[in-house]
Amino acid sequence: MRLTFHGTLLGIILLLLAMMALGPARQLWAEHQQVRSDEAALAAGNAEAAQLTARIQAMQDPKHVEQLARDQLGYVRPGETSYIIVHPQPATSPASPASKKPHVSWLQLAWSGIRAGL
Repeated sequence: MRLTFHGTLLGIILLLLAMMALGPARQLWAEHQQVRSDEAALAAGNAEAAQLTARIQAMQDPKHVEQLARDQLGYVRPGETSYIIVHPQPATSPASPASKKPHVSWLQLAWSGIRAGL
């Protein structure tokens, strides 16, 4: 098969056209990726907005607000008695100096390990 001048010229032109189209194709791909990322962020924002709207609607109910005040702030109605249960903390005794081990450096530990292995 013999390669002619016109065939070679056509191949070079097609190669140049493919190289020129590579940059815009890469940019188009990057823009598609950005659009997908933005759509995911929008969906997450819409989900958060729906949750916040539900919380706002719940806060319109006086019974819900009262329950939150009782649970989180410890509020009681007039005439009710509030009790706070405090769990006793275990007594911690200060460590005596006699029970404290002397500080041993890592070099001494390594040397004693080497001597024990011999």
